[in-house]
Amino acid sequence: MNSRCVHGVLATGVALGHLLWPRPAISHAQITTTVQFDREIVRVLDDHCVACHVPDGLAFPLVTYEQTYAARWQIRQDALDRHMAPWAAVAGYGDFVNDNGLTQREIDFVTSWAESFGPRNNGAIDSGVAAAMTGSVPVQAHSDFERWALGKPDLLLPLGANTVAPQPTETFKRIVIDPKLKSARWLRGLEYKPGERRVVHSASFSVLETGQWLAGWTPWRGFAELPGGLAYALPAGSHIVAEIHYSAATAPVVDEGSLGLYFADQPSMRPVADLVLDAKVTSPLHGTPQKLEATTKLEADLTLLALQPTLRPGVQSIEVIAKLPADASLVLLFARDIPLQWPTPYIFRTPVSLPQGTDLSVIEHYAADSAVPPGGIALTVSGYRGAALAQRYKLAGTVRSVDAAHGRLVVEHGDIPGFMSAMTMSYTVGTHEALTTIAAGDQIQSDVVVSDSGAYLENIAVTRRAK
Repeated sequence: MNSRCVHGVLATGVALGHLLWPRPAISHAQITTTVQFDREIVRVLDDHCVACHVPDGLAFPLVTYEQTYAARWQIRQDALDRHMAPWAAVAGYGDFVNDNGLTQREIDFVTSWAESFGPRNNGAIDSGVAAAMTGSVPVQAHSDFERWALGKPDLLLPLGANTVAPQPTETFKRIVIDPKLKSARWLRGLEYKPGERRVVHSASFSVLETGQWLAGWTPWRGFAELPGGLAYALPAGSHIVAEIHYSAATAPVVDEGSLGLYFADQPSMRPVADLVLDAKVTSPLHGTPQKLEATTKLEADLTLLALQPTLRPGVQSIEVIAKLPADASLVLLFARDIPLQWPTPYIFRTPVSLPQGTDLSVIEHYAADSAVPPGGIALTVSGYRGAALAQRYKLAGTVRSVDAAHGRLVVEHGDIPGFMSAMTMSYTVGTHEALTTIAAGDQIQSDVVVSDSGAYLENIAVTRRAK
């Protein structure tokens, strides 16, 4: 074979080898998605982000499409790493009303949108000129920091001017507030509004004279409200202590916050009090990760409302477990990768009832050589003795049928806020209700009482007779 043939064969072999030899896959972004800024992404921003990501807020703004598009890769990575929105409790261990973590569906929305070059809408891109000519307003994330979530406060207390000096690190400041109470009052809720949201990370409130913990504030949950029938005792002449957590500042900032108090008309049905567990080191070996534990046996039934951990540098995880008398265990909280800059309470969506004899424990893990106080690290458990109180809701609807023999009504009703949407449903009635005076077609108003044993109607009143 001559040299020309040899070279030809070699060249052909090299070409085939180049085509057939396996090559590493090259990752690339998606090019299509149904997720849009104007629809899915702005909802995520409203629900989880704009409490901090606003102009003059704690973090860079994510209000407009342009701001969010520019930060889309950082948003995507923070969502995948579950660093933002800040929430340390692991899903599936406790159900908390102030949960600010992204759901898996929301993470999928953010990821798909970022990887598909951040579409705004269905293709009708609003430019500044178009908006000015047509009068259309581009969709933006929205926050309303002026609105009081619990309505107009019964008592509004200014916290006074508090100057935050330039500082390289975060700091806490203690403020004592005098509500000038001439007589004892019952506090059912409170709401805090910082004067300078760009420097306030969190806050905690308690009663000076009794030490009773009242509430914790974070940017995404600015209020606290006890379940119906419950209230904190405020003795006459008592004071409220505010512990304000300020971020680092490069220039002096004057914060003039305010605190709204909401009073109950009647004393609390059960005294709300604190149970404190001081977790102490159980693995004292120098240079090793530190495990802290504390356990108490409940001497009476206890219903839990909230958990307030104390955070120290080096914290890695916190677990709160209830071991029931029947040997079953219930994980009330499991939090990990806890950011110190976001101390937050964990407020149960539904109060958790634990029977007498339950072992309530806290287990905490800290990094090696963390500075743990000799007295331990406190976990505050807010609750009351006894089983969970029955919850009451208001119903208005039309009776469709009456079964007096079995004490039941079928009622077609509208929305019952906080309980259920509009529907036609069969209800058991209270033992003191006289069904012989109610007929199909009557319009009624009633209390819906919801307890561990189910739901029933009480205080039924006919507002309009059937024709």
